[in-house]
Formats: sequence, structure tokens, C-alpha cells
Amino acid sequence: MRGAEQGVLILGGGLAGLSTAYHLEGMRPAVLLEREDRLGGLTRSFRVNGFIFDITGHLLHLRRPRVRALIDQLLPHQWASVERRSFIYSHGVYVDYPFQANLHGLPREVVRDCLTAFVEAHADPARPAAEDLALGSFHHWAEAMFGRGIAAEFMLPYNRKLWCRDLRDVTADWVSWAVPRPKLEEVVGGALGIKNKGLGYNPTFRYPVGGGIEVLPNALAQALSGTQVHCRTEVVGIDPESRKVATAQGRQWHWDDLVTTLPLSLLARLVKGLPDKLRKSAAGLQATRVLNVNLGIDRPEVTDRHWIYYPEGRFVFYRVGSPSSFCKASVPAGCSSLYVEVARLDFTREDVPGLVRRIKEDLVTCGLLRSSDRIVAEQIMEVDPAYVIYDEHRRSVVPELLAWLARHGIHSIGRYGRWEYGSMEDAIHQGMETAAALSAGQDSRGTSAGHNNEEPTCHTNPESASPTS
Repeated sequence: MRGAEQGVLILGGGLAGLSTAYHLEGMRPAVLLEREDRLGGLTRSFRVNGFIFDITGHLLHLRRPRVRALIDQLLPHQWASVERRSFIYSHGVYVDYPFQANLHGLPREVVRDCLTAFVEAHADPARPAAEDLALGSFHHWAEAMFGRGIAAEFMLPYNRKLWCRDLRDVTADWVSWAVPRPKLEEVVGGALGIKNKGLGYNPTFRYPVGGGIEVLPNALAQALSGTQVHCRTEVVGIDPESRKVATAQGRQWHWDDLVTTLPLSLLARLVKGLPDKLRKSAAGLQATRVLNVNLGIDRPEVTDRHWIYYPEGRFVFYRVGSPSSFCKASVPAGCSSLYVEVARLDFTREDVPGLVRRIKEDLVTCGLLRSSDRIVAEQIMEVDPAYVIYDEHRRSVVPELLAWLARHGIHSIGRYGRWEYGSMEDAIHQGMETAAALSAGQDSRGTSAGHNNEEPTCHTNPESASPTS
């Protein structure tokens, strides 16, 4: 298809790609290619022995009116609004999230040390402004912002488990929206037992009343009428000069504008003509891998907590959540469910059985499971990449790489396309913005996104119980 119609080719059928396609409808022709057998990316859901599992915890936090309106339009009356019940397990007790504002209940000497150090840090006249602190390391940011007590008890050990490296090598430019910064009176009140609720970006969240988080990408996909969608289509090469994408199936797809949600490190390997310096720099971008173990337990109300953070090194996991605590429809009657997250820079398939055994042992140690509990559903997922690592290398490489791609008609968006720590709402919003920009300024090249009816068409069926890889 060539000539007047100027097409957009979209690589990746997660929320960012689907949102782009949805908002291009009626504006420009588009084709969407997805490697997996169905759409959704990390927001797919799986049914295992009557349990519905997501890929780790996917809870919807909405701050933007446009995204909220879209969600309500696509899925009216299909969301439960839930008040967050999240905790930190430390020193054998549960304290409310966020840790820094709810110290009461910890050993008295721990509370004393945390509170004293926070007051000293807060009163330090030499402490830089928050925006300047965010330019340095996370280790320095945590100590300067909260004092060495809170940093040592939670901020540093928890984030070492999450980012899997020395936090002096992790920059703090991701923390502005993700880490609550309570006022002095809130920290003091929390140490005295005055509950601090509503802090952070997620005091409430939305979750579907049934079907798992995949109802969201399904709704976007089902609203597509003009976009051609092809699954089981893996991209193996991108040529900006000829504006063609090659797939493992031996097909070539033409485009005028290319929107990609592929991981930026992978994209750099696929793009022909990318300067060697940029290609080598992109290879240095790092991310953690996450082993996500979903468990169905033959006992009701294993916990009423939505998710729990585990900063202590004696536990292999950094976070455990309970889908059944925020959606009873996700489990059979009389049952409960957990999702457990372990982060590593790397692990082999041979490591997985040992990690799973350790997870189950640690769940008993912390009291979430009993040794007598019967696990009636189990799903093991490897998320790779999971959390992109913010470091000085990322800070210098990503803007330059995104700018080069944009100059060549390649728009890289989404959590991994922009190599950032983003939310589901961010992905949807980026799709909105990208579609608006592409609709407003059509490319001058006269070739449009090619298509081939012999390529497999995707059907968004949430019934599959096979794990991701």
C-alpha cells in the first residue's frame, strides 16, 4: 500500500502500542505487530486451575483526567476502587506503608534512631534542594532526605534487593513520583502512632471486578476497527532508509512512521545504520530480571494485605502481593492467592527450582503460609527486562538514542521503549501523545505501512495458562 495514505507501523501490543493504535483510529492507517500469541504485554492475565494471575502486581493508579475518562469509557462499571492496604515487614512486625511515616511498632531503639536521624537531616542547613539531590546517587538521596536511620532500615536494603546493585551506582532521578516524602510533623506523628494515610502516588487504586488486568488491553484491542493486528510476528530488522521492517516470518512491512515499544537495548541491535557508538552504548543499558511466582492456596484469607515489602536480607523476595485480597473473583471459593517477586541481574533456568523452594520456605518463616497449607495452583514467570536501572550511563545514552531514532521517523515509547520506570497510565498517555503528534504532522515520505493477509491475525483470548518467558 503506497501513495496518499501514509501509514504507521506499531511494534508491540502492550498498553503503549495499543493506546497508539486506538488513538490513531480514523486519523491514519496503522498496522500493529506483536511477537506473542496475544496482545497485552505485561498486562496479560492467566487462568491456572481456576485462579486468575497477572504478571506481578498490576494495579491502576490514575492521575490524568484524559486517561481516567478513557478507562471509564472503555470499561464502564467494571472497576473496583480500593483503598490501599500495604505494609512493610521488618523486625518481625508489620508497619504501614510508607515506612518513613509509620515507624510506630518497630523496636523502640529503631524508632529512636530513625526519628533522630530524620530530624537532623531535615534541619541540616547544608542539605541541597530536593531537585539537586535527585541528580546524585540514590544512596546519597536516601540518607540526605530521610536520615541514616530510615535509609539503613528500609530505603537502602529494600532498594538493593530491587535494583540488585550498590545504590551509589543508581541515580535518584526516578524517585520524584515513586517515593513519598512526608513532612517532619508526619514522620514524628507516625513514630508516635498517629496513622499517616493517603501518602504516595497510590493511596487508592483501581482493579477489574473480574477477569484480571487483561480486561484493559482487551478493551483497547476490541475497540480497534481500522488497525490491522498481527500476532506471532517477531521483528528481526529495521531499516530507516528504506522504511522497512523485516520479520522472522520472512515478510517486509513498509512504514512512513514507526512506533516501537520494544526494549531500547533490543531496538538498538535491530536498527540498520545506527552509529556504532550509539549501538555500543545501548548495549550497556541494564535492567533487572524478576522471577514472579504465583501461588494458589487452598485456604481462605491467607492475608488481607494487598502487598507487603520485605527489606530484610533474610527473605529472598522483595515484595509479596495478594490478588485475592483485592479481588475475590480471582480465586475459587475458599482459596487465596499470592504473587511473589525476586529480582536478580541474571539467573539461569537451573536457578529457578532452588529459588522457588526458598520462596516457599520464606513465606512460612514470615507467617504468610503455614507448613500445612496446600498449594493447588502454581505459575512461574520470568520477566526480562523488569526494572530498568537508572545510572549515569542511562542518563547520558537514552536522550541521545531517542533523538537519533526520532530524526529517522522512529518513535520509541512505553516503559522499555523509553527505558524508564513508568506506570500503566504513563504507557497509555504516551500512546495518546504519540498518536496526536503523528496525526498532526504526516511524514513527507510517500510509503505507507505494508500488510500481508497471510500473516497470522491475533485473537485476544485471556484463557491461556502458559507462563511468559
